[in-house]
Amino acid sequence: MQKELLSAYIDGEQVSNELTEELCRDADLQESWAHFHTIRSVMRNETDVLLGADFSAKMEALIEQEEIRIAQPTVSQPTADEVEKSPFAQKLKAWFAPMMQVAVAAGVCLVAVTGFQSFTTANNAKEMPDTPVLQTLPFNNSVQEVSYNAPARDVVTPEQVEQKSKRIGAMLQNYELQRRVYADSLSMQRTEK
Repeated sequence: MQKELLSAYIDGEQVSNELTEELCRDADLQESWAHFHTIRSVMRNETDVLLGADFSAKMEALIEQEEIRIAQPTVSQPTADEVEKSPFAQKLKAWFAPMMQVAVAAGVCLVAVTGFQSFTTANNAKEMPDTPVLQTLPFNNSVQEVSYNAPARDVVTPEQVEQKSKRIGAMLQNYELQRRVYADSLSMQRTEK
């Protein structure tokens, strides 16, 4: 809180005699006062060289005085001859060589099949007459259902719809009759009580 008041005091916003007296007594506030003024002068470009003219020379001297330590490898890398003689490399080579032969053979077969297919397609295209890419006429010149696998037996006929309507009507009539009968019996039970 005191540093906020100090910052406002430096900006000339909250000037008070109490803060001035405390600033004269407290060493920490005096140090903060110096830091704030340094920051202020840098932000306002009021100082030419903040670090001093001999800063580069000081850094160069410090770098020259520093010890140079060369890291010694604790584990050396194997040479190519050592790798070839290792049992792991020999096993890997024994597995890798047949797989590589199979991969090369598969690649040659793929190129041969693809080349043959493209060659025969190019020859057949020259011999075949031009056919339209998109045929808009149906195959048998008649309108067909959208789904070819739609069963015809599931199509609802008007007679079936009428029978369902009669069943629903009969069920509603039965419900209304039962509701009236039970409503009368319930009202009689309430009046008796």
